Amino acid sequence: MDARVFERVAREHKDRVYGHAVWLLRDREEARDVAQEVLVRLWKNLDRVPEEAAKGWLMATTHRLCIDRHRRRAARPELPENPDLPIDDHTPTPDPGPDRLALSGGIGDAIGRALGALVPRDRAVVLMREVEGMAYDEIASALEIPIGTVKASLHRSRERLRERLVREGVRP
Repeated sequence: MDARVFERVAREHKDRVYGHAVWLLRDREEARDVAQEVLVRLWKNLDRVPEEAAKGWLMATTHRLCIDRHRRRAARPELPENPDLPIDDHTPTPDPGPDRLALSGGIGDAIGRALGALVPRDRAVVLMREVEGMAYDEIASALEIPIGTVKASLHRSRERLRERLVREGVRP
């Protein structure tokens, strides 16, 4: 990958990386830091990341850096997570798909809380599949887990999301 390809890949995926980090970290400032660090790492690894693998590499790197941030939070309890942080429409998005439109409506806060209640890996699996549209094998590769674990995690997470949303009065 050369500098021109890097610019195109960065422009194409920067909002996706930032949005994914916001969902995982529930903190926009930390998400900006992670997104910047992900793009810096991509720049440093230009010779190792083929263009066709860039999306998966970016999502995997974003996930790992977010997990590192979660571990640091756990080591410093004065910086708690805020799973009830609503995700508003300030998160940049290249195209407002149905997921983004739903979040801007009345059920957005409930969905944000339900996603926030999932453990980070399960949240990442749901977001990569349902929001980013990644295939099971791409998710497995990005998170470095078996494809069966991806499928089981997705099934379990969807069930938890459904149960929580029903408890909050959200109906399909």
